[in-house]
Amino acid sequence: MKPRKNYRTRPKKRGAKKRQRVLSQKRRLLAAGYDKEKLDKLSPTEVRELLKIARKRKRAAKTKTAKKPRKTAAKKKTGKRRAASKK
Repeated sequence: MKPRKNYRTRPKKRGAKKRQRVLSQKRRLLAAGYDKEKLDKLSPTEVRELLKIARKRKRAAKTKTAKKPRKTAAKKKTGKRRAASKK
């Protein structure tokens, strides 16, 4: 007897889930500061491209604030070992 579910097949993409994803992506872009009227005219691929750009900007802003200030001058090691090895 054949099993009811064949695990070797991938689930089919559904239109409703795709529309749901695009809608949530547009909401994220609205939160990032994009214009609603412009977003309504964009295709799903253009929305994804904008999301990639927005994600890069967010990461860049996060790393700028997280960076610690660098030390201005590095200390030079005086050669105590050097002097001992020259003897």
